[in-house]
Amino acid sequence: MSASALLRASRLSAHLSQVELAKRSATSQPDVSAIESGKRVPTVETLERLLEPTGHRLIAIPGSGPDAVDTAERIAATVRAGNRDGTLRAFLDYSARLAHAGRVERVILSYAEPGPTGSRAWDAALAAVSDYWLNKSNLPRSDWMMDPARALAGPEAPHLGDLDLAPDSNEVPDEFLRRNVLIERTTLASV
Repeated sequence: MSASALLRASRLSAHLSQVELAKRSATSQPDVSAIESGKRVPTVETLERLLEPTGHRLIAIPGSGPDAVDTAERIAATVRAGNRDGTLRAFLDYSARLAHAGRVERVILSYAEPGPTGSRAWDAALAAVSDYWLNKSNLPRSDWMMDPARALAGPEAPHLGDLDLAPDSNEVPDEFLRRNVLIERTTLASV
């Protein structure tokens, strides 16, 4: 995760504006904005100082692959480009990362709240897949995963085209059904 994505996700999860974060970390709003937009790369010390008021801190963990925040950014880019296959690939890459991660790493990969993808269905799917893999190991879930805004009003299969067959709801995990996201277990296992 980039410093810009980390700072933005941490600030948003703490429900702070850029102005509030700047005041609490003794810097200016334009500095916070420059870092969040990627126009400025902070030092480790600066990033730690900015994260402190959000209740977050930097840690290093072994591993590679996307986390929830990275995945949301990747999905947002593919949604804007109209790249349905790329969107599904980004989602499946994240699912595979969670599937193969150890218990602690699963929690860390899904802890920070991802930004909006530009698609309510994919926002709900990210919450569902995070919940699904954490639930498999009886791990704690972040509040963002349980946010009612990350559920759809009616059943939807965001990964399917107009000519694809509808998923069998008996094959859709509960974590997805609760959010009206119709993605079958076999799709998650295909990673």
